[in-house]
Amino acid sequence: MSLTQANPLVDVIWWTDSYLYLKCPYCEELHHHRFRSYESALHVSRCGFPRPSYRYRFPVAYEIDKARARFININALEALASSEYESFLSDQLSNMNLSRMPSGFNNREISFEDSKEIITIPLEGEEPFEERRILFAISNCTQGETSKVRHYLTESVDKPIFLHGRDYYGDTCLIMASREKTSSMISLLLDFGARVNATNKNGRTALMEACLWGRLENVKILLSRGADRSLRDNKNQRALNLTKPTHKNRKERHTVGGGVWGDPKEPIYKEDVVNRDIDRREIARILDEGDLHTKADLVLQYPDTASHSFRRSSTGQSVTLYGPIRQYPISTSYKTIALLERGIPFPSIAAMSGWGHSQWPSTRVSGKDWTDRVLKLATIVGHTLAVDARKDHGIQGQFFASHAEKQLIAYFLDRHVFLEEDKKLDSRFDKEIADENLKISELESIYPSIPRLYQLQYDRKQLEFKLFDKDDRLLGDEYDEALVQRLKREVSIVDDEIALLGTRPEIRKLKAREGQIQLWEDKKTLQRRLNRISTMEPEATLRGASILITSPSRKICEDCLLFKDRVNCFFGLSIELRECTA
Repeated sequence: MSLTQANPLVDVIWWTDSYLYLKCPYCEELHHHRFRSYESALHVSRCGFPRPSYRYRFPVAYEIDKARARFININALEALASSEYESFLSDQLSNMNLSRMPSGFNNREISFEDSKEIITIPLEGEEPFEERRILFAISNCTQGETSKVRHYLTESVDKPIFLHGRDYYGDTCLIMASREKTSSMISLLLDFGARVNATNKNGRTALMEACLWGRLENVKILLSRGADRSLRDNKNQRALNLTKPTHKNRKERHTVGGGVWGDPKEPIYKEDVVNRDIDRREIARILDEGDLHTKADLVLQYPDTASHSFRRSSTGQSVTLYGPIRQYPISTSYKTIALLERGIPFPSIAAMSGWGHSQWPSTRVSGKDWTDRVLKLATIVGHTLAVDARKDHGIQGQFFASHAEKQLIAYFLDRHVFLEEDKKLDSRFDKEIADENLKISELESIYPSIPRLYQLQYDRKQLEFKLFDKDDRLLGDEYDEALVQRLKREVSIVDDEIALLGTRPEIRKLKAREGQIQLWEDKKTLQRRLNRISTMEPEATLRGASILITSPSRKICEDCLLFKDRVNCFFGLSIELRECTA
């Protein structure tokens, strides 16, 4: 009897005109494949290990994500939020919404390679070889040999480099030791002056690494010596995030421990998962400073049954219980609350009238943002907003534009309809880039330091190319140690001069201008992609929705009804407004 292995069915999480992204059923990673058509298709997993092909399919329920120029599967929001790539996109988008003001160039960090002490290692029957003494001390540090490290620190001239130097990844000895189980090493390094909040190239501190690896005693010592629990790494994670039993954290420990994600083979480092998880939970409790609450903390509340009722069916064969579903706090009694309902599986989206409030937990729509969009949308569809001179506060039609019903109509269009501005490139991008380049040219003509900076950056690249070519031990007899060291010194001298120039005000202005150019280039790239995906919308598009309203007057605003009719006619939609106040 033969067994056939069915191909797993996988939902596409999001897609553009070039790629589709899905969560692999085998390794749970986000994989991407070329977008070819909306037909369901088989595809080989990208895990790198033998697995049956999976079949992907596109969703019927989707939204347009205009900010990132893509379509998203509304059923896969949880998988979308938890993916590492999504975190990267969020950070990238946040950077695009901020003016990128540089903090200046950092002075060159101290490297372990700056150490001076050399020891000779005799070999029986072979030529002895020389090695940096500090490398043996670092090995002792990671292996928890406290007495050897103490001896090194008390008599080595390279003590400052050992305490403050970094390896290729930016790790200090304290960061390395924090991953290991010898807490006495942490105390020793801090006693001798190691910086407790130093970060590596990933923005990780010793406290963060100790949290990731479940080193409870290390965490206690680091916190008692001033470790900052509020710092965030390059992926916007705090130390507390690294204690959580997430897929991302498990994967990092597995791969750093020498494993290959998706390979059934054990990693080189085998973690004591049970005990480390227990310690990570205790670390989380400590970092939360007692903010975690137990069920015993809950205050007894009597049930509010005033709004509940039963209704019997006309046939007498069933009874339905009616009761409150959710509560919406409002700032004043005259506020209107509206609810956008698009059917299952779309979530309900609430809005409150007004333009002064931001996004509340119970009202997903921000009055500050969506009132402006209603004003623009009214111009597009040719609707003249009603005017209230007393309440418009200087912007004609603003009061009626802030109505909750209109905000939700604008929200629906943003998620389900491509506007003309989404289908063509905004000429403003090229104009802004040209303006910034002109300002940079003006700075170059005024300050000689700017051309000098460009020359130094060019010189550094040339030195790096030479160093890459010459610093290769595989060259054997052709390897020139003296030349390699000279090139490294030259790179160091150039770095120091660049760092010195970086403190000048005109260089800061230059970097600000360059940051603005990159900002506009990024926005232009996204806009181009949005233009492209506007031509490939799936056939099954959502064209209708209901907006449920509770108004103090228990009536739908006449201007909102007119606006709704204009929008429906202009875009071919079927949006309805319903007053539902009981």
